Amino acid sequence: MEAFEPERSEVRIPKAALDALTAALSVRTAAIRTWPDGIEWMYALGTWDEPHVEMALMPGGEEVWLRMSTDRSSIAVWTIEQWLDFTAELPGATSPD
Repeated sequence: MEAFEPERSEVRIPKAALDALTAALSVRTAAIRTWPDGIEWMYALGTWDEPHVEMALMPGGEEVWLRMSTDRSSIAVWTIEQWLDFTAELPGATSPD
């Protein structure tokens, strides 16, 4: 299978969609869908039928990809450090150490 390399781009994420993902991650209620390329995309449970944020941890754990369900061709690429900084701010977050 050929590796997919996203075009790094600006992704506009509405506050409501980011809030839904944040809440889902905080209480560990994210759902997963696996795309035909084998990438597992997580999203806030119960938001599939509305515009939502999807995130995927890339193999090796070096990057996290984020995209909106309304434009899956645009992907924001975060380093794992950026992701950990983001998740550390979530309500009820605990240190990954």
